[in-house]
Amino acid sequence: MNSNAPGVTLIVAAHPEDVARLFSTVCAGAELAVVAEEDGLGRELETVGRALGARGMRALTPAGLEPWCREQAARGGVRVFTHSPQEEAPRHRDVCLAVSRVFDRLQVPALGARPTAFQVLDDAAFQRKLELLNALYRDRPGGTEACTHPVRDGLGVEAFCEIRHADVVRALSLTKPEIFAELEDPWGFTHSTYERERYALTAQVLGSLTGSPPRSVVDVGACEGLMTERLRSLFPEAVVHAVEADPHFAARLRQRLGSDERVRIVEASALDVPLEADLVLLAEVLYYLPVEAGRELLGRIRASHLLTSYGGPFGEEVHAALRALGWRQVVCGSLPARIEPVDGVASPLLVRRAGTDVRLWSR
Repeated sequence: MNSNAPGVTLIVAAHPEDVARLFSTVCAGAELAVVAEEDGLGRELETVGRALGARGMRALTPAGLEPWCREQAARGGVRVFTHSPQEEAPRHRDVCLAVSRVFDRLQVPALGARPTAFQVLDDAAFQRKLELLNALYRDRPGGTEACTHPVRDGLGVEAFCEIRHADVVRALSLTKPEIFAELEDPWGFTHSTYERERYALTAQVLGSLTGSPPRSVVDVGACEGLMTERLRSLFPEAVVHAVEADPHFAARLRQRLGSDERVRIVEASALDVPLEADLVLLAEVLYYLPVEAGRELLGRIRASHLLTSYGGPFGEEVHAALRALGWRQVVCGSLPARIEPVDGVASPLLVRRAGTDVRLWSR
C-alpha cells in the first residue's frame, strides 16, 4: 500500500464482516466505523477491530453517519476507505453515497474497476481472515444467512481504487433505478462515446421521416436538454415541448434552452401532460415508471410518429405493447452494448452500457 498515505485512516463499512472481508489489509492503526441498525454489531466490530489492530471502533446509526463524517473531515489529512457504489447490497451503496457527500476522495474496493493499489494476502493473513469471518458467522443468529456472502470479490486479494463523489453518483445513476439529480449530467451523457453514438443514431433514425417535417414535438424526460438541442437542429421550424419532472433537471434545462422561443419547458410528470404532437420522443424514460403507469402512458400518446430507445427484454416488452396499440415500426437502428468509464472518459469505475434499439413508429 502507499507508504505516503496520511496518518489518519478511516474505514466506514456497513457490517463488521465487511471490514474483515474487504479492508483487512488497511485496518492496522485505522479507525473503524460500522453503520448499524441491529443490536450487537458493536461487539462484533470490537472483535474485528482487536483482531486486525485497529486504533478505534465506533458503531453509528444511518442518521448519524454524515454528521460523524463531517466531524472527521474537520480534522484534515484523513484517508477514507468505504464501500464501492458498484456493490450489490443496498446498504453498502447507501453508505458509499453518504460518505462521498462529505469526503470527495474515497478509496473503495476495485469491483468492476481499474485498481490503483492492491495487496495479496500471504498464507497467515489469509488464514487469519478466514478464522475471523468464521467466528462472526458462528456467533451470529442465522449464521451465513444473516451475513454478507463472503466467498466473492477476491477474498485473498484486496484491491482498491480512488474515486470521487461524481464517480459515485454516476455509477449509481447508470446501474440503479433511482435518479440522482444532485449532480449535473449524472449519466455522463456529455462525454460518453456510447451516448454520443446513441444521439447520432437517434438523429439518423429521425432523418428517415418522410413528408412534411413535424411542426410539434414532445420530448418526454428531457432531462438537461441535450436531446432537445438536437431536435431543434433537426427540426428548426418545430415547437418542442420539453417535459421534465425533476426540478433540478428542469432548472438546468431552463439555463440551456430557456431563451429559445421555440422550446416550451414543461416541469411536470409525463403522466400529467397531454402527449399530443406530430412527433413524441419516449426514449430511455419508461425504466423509471411503474409498469402500470408506463402502460397508461403508452395508451395516452396521440401522435403521427413515436420514437423509442430501449433494448433487451425490457425493450421487447415495450415494442410488443406498442404493436398491440396499433403502432407500426418504420425504421430501427441498433447500438450494441459497451463497457466504458462511468463518466465516459477517465473514471476508474467501469459500467456496461446495455445497448439499445432506436425505433421510429407510426400509426
